Amino acid sequence: MGRNESSIYEGMPATEVFDLLGWFEETFRSFAVTWGYPEDIGYSVSLYDLIEVIVRVDKREAYFHFFHNRMEINERKQIALFAFWILKFKPFRITDIRYQDKINNVNEEFATYLIYTMLYRAEKLDVTFDWDTDRRSSNLKNFTRKLEYAFRYRDISMDAMLLLVESINTESFHKEYQDIS
Repeated sequence: MGRNESSIYEGMPATEVFDLLGWFEETFRSFAVTWGYPEDIGYSVSLYDLIEVIVRVDKREAYFHFFHNRMEINERKQIALFAFWILKFKPFRITDIRYQDKINNVNEEFATYLIYTMLYRAEKLDVTFDWDTDRRSSNLKNFTRKLEYAFRYRDISMDAMLLLVESINTESFHKEYQDIS
């Protein structure tokens, strides 16, 4: 019998947790550069909170597997769960003195980055346009700003986050909307 084949949750092996911690470290560094932070940005990560994020996502995967006839969740759902729990636990913090006067939205920005990275890898997000001159980029920037605002100030349920990530598609970023408010 495999892991989580019974109704009693069996935790992740420590090696898998450490692998995911390494993945988060690598992904966060990539995020910082992509989002315009300097490469030498000072930041801290609460490992306890990040491990809790990993464990909660694993528990949800075990729940889906056991209670939904061995259903495995797809990458979109997994990223949505990671984003959801990162928004709840806020394990990342910018500690750099250059950013002391700004509100620290790094967890909201990182959650958005995780979603966009997954969409890009799945070829659901086209980022080949010129960010400075292309009209589509203003739609994406506007959407990103509003998404980060919603992540910061709105209470988004886990199911709503799963639906949000599942519903975003390339067309959303190519259409021109007259009034996005």
